[in-house]
Amino acid sequence: MIFSMILIGLVGGVLTSLSPCILPVLPLILAVSSGDKRRPYLVVAGLVVSFAALTLVGSLALNALGLPGSTVKWVGIGLLIAVGLGMLVPKLGEWLQAPFDKVPKPYFLQNKVRDRGGFAVGLVLGAVYVPCAGPVLAAITVAAATGEIDARIFGLTLSFAVGAALPLLAFAVGGNKVGQRVDWFQSNQGIIRRVSGVIVILLAIALAFDAPAAIQRSLPDWTSSAQRSLGDKVIIGDGDLETCRREEDATKANDCGKLPELAGLENWFNTDQPVDPLTSGNVTLVDFWAYACINCQRANEHVTKLYDNYKDYGLDVIGIHAPEYSFEEDLANVKKAAQDTGINYPVVQDNNFVTWKNFNNRYWPAHYLTDHNGTVVQIHEGEGKYAETETLVRQLLKERDPNVELPAPVEKDVTDQPREPRNPETYLGAQRSRYQANPVRGQSIGMVDYGPGTPPSLGQYSLAGKWDIGEMSIKPQPGASLQLNYQAKWVQLVVSGKGTIKLTHEDGSVETFDITNPGSVDLIRVENNHQELITIEPDAGLELYSFTFG
Repeated sequence: MIFSMILIGLVGGVLTSLSPCILPVLPLILAVSSGDKRRPYLVVAGLVVSFAALTLVGSLALNALGLPGSTVKWVGIGLLIAVGLGMLVPKLGEWLQAPFDKVPKPYFLQNKVRDRGGFAVGLVLGAVYVPCAGPVLAAITVAAATGEIDARIFGLTLSFAVGAALPLLAFAVGGNKVGQRVDWFQSNQGIIRRVSGVIVILLAIALAFDAPAAIQRSLPDWTSSAQRSLGDKVIIGDGDLETCRREEDATKANDCGKLPELAGLENWFNTDQPVDPLTSGNVTLVDFWAYACINCQRANEHVTKLYDNYKDYGLDVIGIHAPEYSFEEDLANVKKAAQDTGINYPVVQDNNFVTWKNFNNRYWPAHYLTDHNGTVVQIHEGEGKYAETETLVRQLLKERDPNVELPAPVEKDVTDQPREPRNPETYLGAQRSRYQANPVRGQSIGMVDYGPGTPPSLGQYSLAGKWDIGEMSIKPQPGASLQLNYQAKWVQLVVSGKGTIKLTHEDGSVETFDITNPGSVDLIRVENNHQELITIEPDAGLELYSFTFG
């Protein structure tokens, strides 16, 4: 198992470093690797050590010391500027290197570190090297943030760091050899060193202002599909969400079960109160993101457009910010990033990855689309499928309110082809009853005798006999019954109390359900979507709230 994780980490690191995320650090590697032929190896070795260490224990150490999460980033950028100044002024470079020379270490390593500070420079680069949020790195980051570090995660981290460094090493060695073999480079090493120092300083400043992110956002992530294949080998779960996740078909609505619990969240903003998809009655897109993740930045542009277009028609968006790096834990940083990128939908922090783990999530970005009943109908991980998601959103909004007049789509190739039809969520209490076939007087509060009832049309229900009608629920009296004309493959009844429910199918077959605890009971669960008129006869000791359909 550990060997397979090492192999996955190695390949995942290589793929990640070959993505657009290599762009910010590549010029730095080329600039600081010139000179002695051993220097590129020392620089990259330092990067591997610091990147692996910071990924595993950086957030834990910062939490223990009570330091802001952005400390590593800004210390790294500050040291990078110091390295650049040291390249401009050799005496300053020697002074900066002196502390590293005094640290006790094996003789061989000490000689290597003294070689113009290559290893020390690599340590600094590791603090500012922020690659894309690949799925392998996501697994490592979550394990480090939650303290679940074992031999498997340690091997995965180290191999990922080595894999991410190999392409950088190839560039560094290649550039260094060119410099060694060209006479002009050999005769102007002092000038080249000073120019490299200027480059390092300018790029450190650019990193401080996140300027390289603009370049990365403009380029597609050409290794995303390969990274995802590796990520699926790191974390594999079971259940309805995993079944839908593996289907990888974002063009149709699926029945992925109820949305997992949103727990352990803190610091909501862009909203007056927390948003609960299970009680809001709205269609909801739950989006996991991290603000330094370039893939997330590109995807968030589409999520924001979707929210702006449909927020007045019954769509909620919840941006769950799960930090990939320790500096992303700072609320001020998250708020600023959201403001800078135009995110105006509700955002909440999941710094402890509680909700992330409830979803068994593994990617930045990843979204979970629910209907107005809180049932997950689509899971999409990574970028893309924007038109397909908008198509489903439009269908779900029309299912929520058949009379809604939606605005024009915001993505290209959006279609309004209906998904497999099914009944909408059906509330039985007087306050939210909409699909009752009985006369309007049946929505009155109190005891009502419906007589033999009214035959319900498709999508409706009808009460017969005496019922005690409440605001949120209805209570049958002896001999009362309910007819439901449904289309679906899954019918659930929310019920409380103790007693028995007798269900008579259209073909005359009978089933009984013993109710002992409050909650939902599966009355129908079959393979194919179909229509049927069923009769339900509940005992007088029960209380019925709603039907949900899948």
